[in-house]
Amino acid sequence: MAITWADILTWTTGPLESAATDLAATSKALVSAASEGQDATNGIQSQGSAVTAIRTAASTNMTSLAQLATNVNSALMAIEGAYDGVAKVMANVQNAQAYAAENYCTINSDGSVSSHADNESDSVKTQAMLTADHLKTTIEQIIKDADQVDTDLYHAMSDINNDRATDGDKGGDNKVIGVPDHPNKNWSPSQNAAWWNSLSDNQKQYLTEHCPEEIRHLDGLPISARDLANRNVLNGYVDKDGVTQRGTLENIDIAYDAAVTARDNARKAYYDATTDSSVDAETLQRLKERYDATEEFLKETEEHHDDLHALAAQTNNRERGNQGLDNAYIIDFDYDTAHKRTTAIVSSGNPDTASYVSTLVPGIGTHVGSDLKKYMDANENLKAQTAHTGVDPSRVATISYLGYVAPEGPGGKIYQAADIGYADRAAPHLARFEEGLRTSGNANGHSFTNTVIGHSYGSTTAGKAMTQVAEGTVDNFIMCGSPGGGAESIDQYNVPEGHVYESSVPLADSVQGLGPDNEYGADPKGLSGITHLSGDTTDSENYKIPGEDYLRDTGHPFKQAGDILAAPFLNHDTYFDDGTRTSQDFSNIIAGGKQTTDEEWAAIEKERGK
Repeated sequence: MAITWADILTWTTGPLESAATDLAATSKALVSAASEGQDATNGIQSQGSAVTAIRTAASTNMTSLAQLATNVNSALMAIEGAYDGVAKVMANVQNAQAYAAENYCTINSDGSVSSHADNESDSVKTQAMLTADHLKTTIEQIIKDADQVDTDLYHAMSDINNDRATDGDKGGDNKVIGVPDHPNKNWSPSQNAAWWNSLSDNQKQYLTEHCPEEIRHLDGLPISARDLANRNVLNGYVDKDGVTQRGTLENIDIAYDAAVTARDNARKAYYDATTDSSVDAETLQRLKERYDATEEFLKETEEHHDDLHALAAQTNNRERGNQGLDNAYIIDFDYDTAHKRTTAIVSSGNPDTASYVSTLVPGIGTHVGSDLKKYMDANENLKAQTAHTGVDPSRVATISYLGYVAPEGPGGKIYQAADIGYADRAAPHLARFEEGLRTSGNANGHSFTNTVIGHSYGSTTAGKAMTQVAEGTVDNFIMCGSPGGGAESIDQYNVPEGHVYESSVPLADSVQGLGPDNEYGADPKGLSGITHLSGDTTDSENYKIPGEDYLRDTGHPFKQAGDILAAPFLNHDTYFDDGTRTSQDFSNIIAGGKQTTDEEWAAIEKERGK
C-alpha cells in the first residue's frame, strides 16, 4: 500500500532506534558465538566414525548459526538504513511545514495545501500562491522518498524471513561470520557505524592498514579510524595482496616533476620553432597549443601538489606537539576531478573523545594549500578561548571543513560566487558528515555538544545543510558575514530553538545579505527568532575603518563613501581574529554556553591586561 502524507505525519524514529539497539546486541552475541563455534569445530582433529558424525553435526549447526547471524545483522543494517531514511523524511516534513507557515499556507493531513492569505496584501497573496505551487512538488518528493524507505525495509525483511539474506561476501578475506567483510558505498552513516561496530578488532585493523581506501570516506566511522586510513593513503601502505601502494604524496611529487619536464620540453620546442624559418604557421600554432596545454596542466598539478603538502604539514603531529598543540586528525581528503580542486577535512583534537565539537565551514576562494593553515589557526584560537568559559581546551575538537569545492574568489573566477549550485551540491554532504559525527558518537556511547559555524558563502552552504540534517545532530549553528542563510525561516533549521546565531560586523562587510533571497535564503540579520552576537571585531589589529585606516594603508584618494565603495569587504575576514569579543562569543557557544556578557568581557579584557 502506498504511503500517504497522513502516514508520514505519524512516523517517528523511536521504535527503529530501539530495534537497532536490540539487534546490535544480538548480532554481536551471535557473531561471537559463531566465531567460537567455528574455532571449536576446526579444532576437532581426531578420526573415526563418531568424530566424523560430531564434525558433521557441528558443521550443520554452524551453518544454521551463521545464517542466523547473517539474518540478524542484515536486519540491523536494514533498520539502521530505515532510521536514517525516516529521520531525513521527518526533517523535510518539518521544513515544508515551516516554509508553509512562513508564507500563509497550511499543509493539510491529506497532503494538499491551503492558503490563508485572503485578508493580506496582493504581494502576500501572490507569494502564498507561489508557495503552494512549490510545496505541491516538495510534498510529492517527500512522499516518494518515504515510500522508498518503506519499500527498501519491506524487501530487506522479506529476504530475511525467507533466509535469503547474505553478508555480500564472495569468499572474502579475514572473514567475520555473518558480517560483510567490506562496506557498501551506498550505506548511510548509521549503517556504516553498525557495520564497523560488528567487526572484530583484528578486522578493523586489517581494513585500516590494508584496505584504507574502502573506509576513509565513510561517515559514521570513528574519526581515529578514518585518520589512520587517510594517513596510510597519503603516505603509502601495503594492500591486501601484499603489494606496496605509493602514497598520494609521492605520486603527486612524481606527477609534478613529470609535468615540469613536459612543460619545459613543450616550451623549448615552441620557442625553437619561432626562430626556425622552415617551420610553417600551422605547425607553429600546434606547438603553441601544446605548450599552453602543458602550462595549464602544470598549474593544476602544482596546486594539487601544494595542497597535499600543506595537508601533510598542518597535520604533522610531531611538529604540532612541539608547538603545544593537540593532535590533528585527517578526517578526509580527496580530489574533485570535475573542478580540479583538492578538498580536506581536518580536526584539531579528537571528536571521538571531545566533549565539545565544532565545524567551521569557510566561503569563496578557499583552497587547501593557501587556506588550511588559516582556518586551522582560527580554530586553534576558538579552542584556546574556551578556557575563559571554564572549559579545558583539551576537551574541545575544532574541525576545519574544507571538504567542499567553494566558488573562486577575487583573483580567480569571481563570477562563481553568484552560483548557488556550489552550496546546493555541498549541503547534503555536510549534513551527512555532521550526522556521521553524531551517529559514531551514539554508537560508541559518546555524547558531545556539536556546533556548526558558517562564514561568508560557507554560511549559505551550512545553512542549507542545517535544513537537511537529522534532528538531534547539531546543537548550535552560527552564521557570520553571511550573504544568505540558506533558508527563509529559522524554523527550517533542524537546530534547537534559541540556538541559531548570527554575527555581522558594523562596517565594511558588504557580503552580508548580498545573495538573492530566492537562492541564498534570507539575510540572517533579519530572521525572526535568531540570536544576534556582538559583531564587535574592532579589537582586531586587522579591523579597518573606511576613510581612516584604509586611506592610510592604501593611499586611496577618496574619503568615506568612496572608500566604502572601493573596499566593501575590508572587515569580512575579521570574525575569527584573536582577542575579539565576536570570536569569544563563538568560543562560548562552542563550549555549550551563551554569548559573552559585558561583565564577562570586562573580566577577560582585564585578564589580558587591556
